[in-house]
Amino acid sequence: MKTIKVTEEMHEFLINLSKELNKQDHRCTAMPYFFQIRTQERIAVPLGNGTQAWHLDGLLIETDEEIEEAVNEYKEWDEHTTKFNHLQDYEVEAILELSGYSKVNYDYQSNLENSFLTSKACDEHIRLNSHNLSSPTNYLSHAWRNPEMETVIKFLCELTGGKIHS
Repeated sequence: MKTIKVTEEMHEFLINLSKELNKQDHRCTAMPYFFQIRTQERIAVPLGNGTQAWHLDGLLIETDEEIEEAVNEYKEWDEHTTKFNHLQDYEVEAILELSGYSKVNYDYQSNLENSFLTSKACDEHIRLNSHNLSSPTNYLSHAWRNPEMETVIKFLCELTGGKIHS
């Protein structure tokens, strides 16, 4: 048997990683698994699909309240009047188009980025880099039938007396 030599810093890191792997919530998922950052990106979709909104100069309005506010502003109506409530949908659309809005439809696409052995490391990355990420969340991915990952995780868990859980 060969002996592997590691520095004190590497030994301490591996021991701490092993402890974290053994104590973290596995979210009812068998090992091996890893954590990724899931982001949500808004993408345009054909009219009639996704969520309908109105777009003008980078502003996106979609709620009934936002649409009512935009119509009232264009028509210079007091927001407390009930004139908006008497408009038909086609009239609202015509007013929005006259005021420069374009009808758009969008949906969200999920993307998975990066990978981490622990939830704690994933959370820390999100905390430090969320300004560069679009709606980031911590996402657990299973490494199903991945013998390399299973061997590495088994080694790390057993390093401090734990075991790979199923």
